[in-house]
Amino acid sequence: MPSLISHYKKQEIETKLKRFYSAINQAIKLSEIDNGDKSNWYYFCGEGDGTQSGEKCLAEFYNNYLKDYLKVLKTEYNTDPKGLFIYFADGSVVRLSYGGRDYTYYINNKHFDNCNQGKDCFRFAFYTNYAVGLRKDYFIGKGIEPYIHFGWDGTREGLRADARSCVKLIQINGWKIPEDYPIKF
Repeated sequence: MPSLISHYKKQEIETKLKRFYSAINQAIKLSEIDNGDKSNWYYFCGEGDGTQSGEKCLAEFYNNYLKDYLKVLKTEYNTDPKGLFIYFADGSVVRLSYGGRDYTYYINNKHFDNCNQGKDCFRFAFYTNYAVGLRKDYFIGKGIEPYIHFGWDGTREGLRADARSCVKLIQINGWKIPEDYPIKF
């Protein structure tokens, strides 16, 4: 029975990650028709706290660039964890933070407080015009991509070493959780 549950959980993760990645990047492509090239989108706003994750800032980014291009049930701003939460019909949620650049994708809306990176929630990033180091080629000019830690050494082992980067392992494996995935289900 545990094996069956584990298999189902993996399948759910694979399906939802692939669907989210496709939907969010399709929304960006559609938004570019109305709002111009994504590399020119303004997502640095300040509300005095320096985090770029204030309600006004995130609502402005969402309303300007994503709202009309995503099918969602609702959005709401939370302070813990801080961000604009976007709820999808399949029970998944994405938390938008840092001025529209950072995305935490939750497989379902039950894991906000106890999110296990790489298992219950997954990080994505929208660094279309700003990234440094080895991440530069990976993010610049692209849409929302699986997050890679800024200290990544360019190797598969480097991805496995940081749970925040594990979604990249799934992506390069055709949106299937690989046998050497560092997190057990």
